Amino acid sequence: MSLITDALFERFQKNLESVNGACVRTTAGALAETLVTQMKELGISDTCIALTPLLEEAGVVKALEEAGIQVYTDHIRLHAETAKGGVTEAQYGIAELGTLVQGRDNVDERIIGTMSESYFGVIAGSAIVPEYDDMFELLGNLPELPNFIGFVTGPSRTADIECVGTVGVHGPIRLTAIVVDDK
Repeated sequence: MSLITDALFERFQKNLESVNGACVRTTAGALAETLVTQMKELGISDTCIALTPLLEEAGVVKALEEAGIQVYTDHIRLHAETAKGGVTEAQYGIAELGTLVQGRDNVDERIIGTMSESYFGVIAGSAIVPEYDDMFELLGNLPELPNFIGFVTGPSRTADIECVGTVGVHGPIRLTAIVVDDK
């Protein structure tokens, strides 16, 4: 039994997809293969990854390298602008909006999430809250707020260039949330 209900996942997925994001559900054991499949489908040949215990335990780096994808886990600032993919672990999610919430002090995670052409935000299902207001209650109860909290809802988009909607000007062209069922 996972800590995210099917209904909550489906709401998160529906709302993320409504703003042109993609959403995949997997298990911790299948996380590495899920990332390989997603990157191969998009023709991604290289990626930056901010390693976390979840990504390390899942063997993500090894699986991607074995699939022929170049992986950068350090010197992120040198590679993030040209790497086609980027993977970080989001700390929270909001089902009502289909939003990933980044909340850490690590600057490499912010760079990966904003400079990659295709951003993959990995999130534990138990970290997704139903409503926007729930997120502020959660953040307000943290012993200390991180220096950075970013709300990411779909791929980057703007309409400030002659009022024409454009994707990817200020961030990723594609965003995929990978929701990991946790126990």
